Amino acid sequence: MWPSCTLRADAYLVCLGSFAPQVVAPLGVRLPVYPVKGYSLTIPTAQFEGAPRLCITDETGKLAISPLGHRLRVAGTAELGGYDPQIDVGRCAAILHRVQQLFPDGGDFPRAQPWAGLRPATPSNVPIIGRSRIPNLFLNTGHGTLGWTLACGSGHAIADIIGGRKPEVEFGFQ
Repeated sequence: MWPSCTLRADAYLVCLGSFAPQVVAPLGVRLPVYPVKGYSLTIPTAQFEGAPRLCITDETGKLAISPLGHRLRVAGTAELGGYDPQIDVGRCAAILHRVQQLFPDGGDFPRAQPWAGLRPATPSNVPIIGRSRIPNLFLNTGHGTLGWTLACGSGHAIADIIGGRKPEVEFGFQ
């Protein structure tokens, strides 16, 4: 459980990803944000000529493949399983197998590093950005698989909202 403490401020911002619902629940705020575990592999590619040089999406394998310097990041698959951070080696093996099919000379596959993380997803896949029903409590969560992609824009928008300004983008902010 979360430690209790007393904070005093003009405005409060909750941007805790999958854990936001747990933090605001004692305040009577219900958030439709669920932890969806996503997986990725990071594969070393130095000395390997067969790795892609541009970001691609493998629709068949449902993978996003991104070169990062001398590494290849391959992300795909998701599971609903609560807050369990354990890596399912079978899921990672399936991702690795597909990458090896696509790019047999693409990297140092035995040195692939698995990762799993909880993506805060809403049922509509639209993030929750804006004021809550508590006047000085603001929310910025529920970005799902687009957390890093939307981070800067969401941060700018919530800063505008807290500051009493209209955000530059047209979006159904709370």
